[in-house]
Amino acid sequence: MSKDISGAKDSEFLNKKTKGFILAAGFSKRLRPITEHIPKPLLPIAGEVLLDCVYNFLKSSGIERIGINLHYKAKEIEQYIKERGFSLTVFHEKEILNTGGALYNARDFLKDSPFLVHNADIYWDGNIKEAIKWHIDSGNSITLLVHNCPPDNKLIIDEEDNLIGINSSAFSLKPPVAFTGIAIYNPDVLELLPDGPSSVIDLWFKAKAQGFKVKVFPVKYSFWYDIGIPTGFARAVFDKLKRNFTSLFVHPTSVGCEMMEPLGNIVIERDVKIKKPFAGKNIIILPEKEFSPENSLISDCIVGKDFTISISGWQGERETLTHGGSARNYFRENDKVYCLWDEISQDFDKTVTLGKFLREKGFPVPKIIDVKKEQKLIILEDLGDLTLYSWFQCKRNSEEIINVYKKIIEHVANLHWKISFEASELKANLPEFDYTYFIWESEYFLKECVEGVFKLNLATIGDTYLADLQQELHLIADKLSKAKKVILHRDLQSQNIILKLLNARHSNTQKAEESSFNYKIYFVDYQSARLGPAEYDIASLLWDPYVELNDEIRQELVNYYIEKSSNYSAFSISPSNFLEELYLCRIQRHMQALGAYGFLSLKRGKRNFLKFIPAAIKLLYQDIEECPIELPRLKELILRMREKLSFKISAHNI
Repeated sequence: MSKDISGAKDSEFLNKKTKGFILAAGFSKRLRPITEHIPKPLLPIAGEVLLDCVYNFLKSSGIERIGINLHYKAKEIEQYIKERGFSLTVFHEKEILNTGGALYNARDFLKDSPFLVHNADIYWDGNIKEAIKWHIDSGNSITLLVHNCPPDNKLIIDEEDNLIGINSSAFSLKPPVAFTGIAIYNPDVLELLPDGPSSVIDLWFKAKAQGFKVKVFPVKYSFWYDIGIPTGFARAVFDKLKRNFTSLFVHPTSVGCEMMEPLGNIVIERDVKIKKPFAGKNIIILPEKEFSPENSLISDCIVGKDFTISISGWQGERETLTHGGSARNYFRENDKVYCLWDEISQDFDKTVTLGKFLREKGFPVPKIIDVKKEQKLIILEDLGDLTLYSWFQCKRNSEEIINVYKKIIEHVANLHWKISFEASELKANLPEFDYTYFIWESEYFLKECVEGVFKLNLATIGDTYLADLQQELHLIADKLSKAKKVILHRDLQSQNIILKLLNARHSNTQKAEESSFNYKIYFVDYQSARLGPAEYDIASLLWDPYVELNDEIRQELVNYYIEKSSNYSAFSISPSNFLEELYLCRIQRHMQALGAYGFLSLKRGKRNFLKFIPAAIKLLYQDIEECPIELPRLKELILRMREKLSFKISAHNI
């Protein structure tokens, strides 16, 4: 029977703030030769340093006092800590003391409060606040944070979540679990540690044998990675790209990315100089590297100063794909992309019908290879990972940008003004962008962003303010509902446009105009297509919060769209009418986008969408300023939201 030796119920103990301790002294032999050049805590993860991630994660979880043990490459790590201004108490080890000895060495720092121990090679975002509270409330002496992670499920536990053994044959009604690399301790257990090197695993069972409560706590997270081996490191890096809706990261200090043809995941860390053209995928180029590849096509490797490591097989047989705000699950297997639906709905059949129709009419969408409705699967051709949004992660010149967008606009004009008028049967079954739907979008914006993200209660601003605001929103909806309607993609933003490389360049002197035509344009996520004003798609494409275009480029592309559309249409498009409706569509689209960012971030847990809110608000304010129709109440609302942006929007302060 366990006994409460910890004193966890003592009020003075409960008021003590939990400390943190980062285990970072090891040699990291499994990551060699990477760690011969870069100590593991300083490994970069698509622009972030691992130690920054762990330190900021602990700080944001309410842990104010943090210690760290150092041995291998201690001077480099300590210098980095000083440069970053981290408030860390450093414990040097003349010899490696292992996990238990590290705590004994820091016992004077840890002895007066509960403390959380975090392995330096764990990269994750779990809710440790909840775990700390449970640890204290339960009167535990040791709480191991665990998860289900085959084949590492080695901890045997009983029905009450007490630790029984490791790889034990002991009978248990509960399945084994895996240790996450994070644990919470009460200081009493420090007395059980011997002087010199020791293991915390021995501490767990010694504490258990002496009657201390040693339990496990299943944690929840959106990602967890052990980066102790090269493939684990690669998975963490490439997963971060997906969580940021891209397949390409180029550090601002690196140069020459315009010479590469990205076929898939590519990460170029700081101070890299690309000296020769290449095409490739699943590549991580570590800092301070002059990269002159011998082959024009490379893949599945980590490249350092004087080494290249293969990471072939990093993704396993099935590679999970992140698809922006989609509720569907996408994965790649056997050179095909699988779209798995949670449930069969009208949108499932609509996706299949639309996909086949659009492809037959020459609008470039992925080929549907097979449909397995009973399995809720649509199997698509693999077009690669290079979205327009990813393409912009490398700095592009104006000529390249204009050429790529003109190719996109040619397809969009064809959809709006040719295909739309050859699709009478399809159009009869498409939903319409009518007055009711426009109002739904603006209310979505008010609920999910204004109230949800910014916590603004419009009813308290003034007696007539809300009524006046609603009148302005109804005016926009009324005018747009009367515009001529064509088939819209409806979500025509940069993450839904794929650039498929047709042929790699062979010379870095090739002109931008020529290089842009190496890509074929494809459109995805078209299942939300509906009938509505053409300007809505143009607003989505050219005033996209994900991509920053200058006004000169936008104006040239708007004129190009009008020109191309006039060639298709049986009647001439009036530029003045088009521009007036475009102003209103810009406002409408940005309200919809802000509503979606709020909903996806706060209700779907995709909190990386929060980072796009400042750009969308900036664009919406610009829309209102330039709109020929006065919208004073909406402008006042956006100004209030801009004031709220004086603090940094992040996953930790919303």
